[in-house]
Amino acid sequence: MSVKGLLRKEWKQSRAILFLITLLFLFHFPIRAMVSIENWREEVRSAPAEAMNYLEWSVHSALGMSVFSLVIIVLLVTLAVQLIGSERSTRRQDFAFALPYRRRTMFLVKWLMGVVPVLVLYPITFLSAYFMIVSSEFGFHLDGVNFLEAFMLPLLGFIATYSFTLFIGTITGEMISQIALTFIFTIFPVGILVLVGYFFEVNFNNGYFFGRISEEASRFIWPIYTVYNPTSAMGDGEFMNLWIPLAATLLFVGAGQWLYEQNHSEFNGEFLIFKQLEPIFRAGIIVCFALLGGMVGSGLVPWSLKNGSILELVFYWVGAAIFTYLSILLTKRLFSMNITIKGK
Repeated sequence: MSVKGLLRKEWKQSRAILFLITLLFLFHFPIRAMVSIENWREEVRSAPAEAMNYLEWSVHSALGMSVFSLVIIVLLVTLAVQLIGSERSTRRQDFAFALPYRRRTMFLVKWLMGVVPVLVLYPITFLSAYFMIVSSEFGFHLDGVNFLEAFMLPLLGFIATYSFTLFIGTITGEMISQIALTFIFTIFPVGILVLVGYFFEVNFNNGYFFGRISEEASRFIWPIYTVYNPTSAMGDGEFMNLWIPLAATLLFVGAGQWLYEQNHSEFNGEFLIFKQLEPIFRAGIIVCFALLGGMVGSGLVPWSLKNGSILELVFYWVGAAIFTYLSILLTKRLFSMNITIKGK
């Protein structure tokens, strides 16, 4: 059956966000490049010696992260939440599942609704900004830039972030939990290693190993790929690998389609769609809160009294105990709530 009706349905609830994303890509690349070129010319005229000290970094930054790219990430997450989490919270998904479409097709249309605009807008705006700079008198500063990395890494970062948020939406029962778990699991690869490393540092005076591997784990924080800058450590090809976000996107789409087929509509509005995941999440929340509480508690000890002192250990475990108790109360409330919103 034709998917035109499905496309119209998703377009109707997505068009406002997609319009904002279009404007932001225009500001992020071509408009920012035009303004930057004029600023560089003015700086060279007014203080040529000082301008040359940071001009190369400034030129590279014109193709890197900006406040606009951060807002684009927020809007892509919002779009994914709108397409899955909001449907669950308002019970509109009950109507959607009654339509004569396979769930795999429905999920793929939702994914394409966010990915296709990025695949169209990003190359147009990036290349226009790139050629503006290359054709200016400052173009030689881009001679040493790896064009493939500069172009592909942010693009894959945007797509991986959106795909990840959709994937999270397939296991959550409403929009708030989709937002919360998207944020938590975005920083989880580094966050859990920092917490475990701090635990070993305080209790065994040895957390160096976890500090080292946390740097490697940052490769799995998908929005970080959008902050590419050739002059930073993140712009090092050894740090960022094109295959990581690409493979992650394929994994999220494949797993997301399968999970979306298994979704149980009767659990819409609850924290999780799959009840068999609740014990895992309960244990994970309690352990993470305990580790966080220990970090907060030991942080109250004056710096001069640290370095593995008994006082630091006591404060660590008191903080861990308090946060463990609070997390038990939180999980009881979290997994018993049912959030639904009246929608049109």
